[in-house]
Amino acid sequence: MTAHPWLRVLAGALVIVGLAMFFINAEALLNGDAVECDGSPMRPGQWCASASGGETLGYEEEKKNEARGELVGYAGVGLGTLGIVLFISNGITTWRRNR
Repeated sequence: MTAHPWLRVLAGALVIVGLAMFFINAEALLNGDAVECDGSPMRPGQWCASASGGETLGYEEEKKNEARGELVGYAGVGLGTLGIVLFISNGITTWRRNR
């Protein structure tokens, strides 16, 4: 019997949210400092027009979006790791209680 069943739910939610945040922003994490527009590298002074007819962004704006995506991706890694640590600590606590 677990001491805090809500802890498992919280840990599971953290892992799921963390994985989602990571995979949605994985491209920004894996690109490094590269700035891309629809998969093509951009250079300063270039503009990126969205294929769906949305807004047109300059190099600096795309660079800021990439940096924001990278930050969110790393936050996802942190949340997922926290969820795993909660799962493990809850398992250890349960195991010690049942010994």
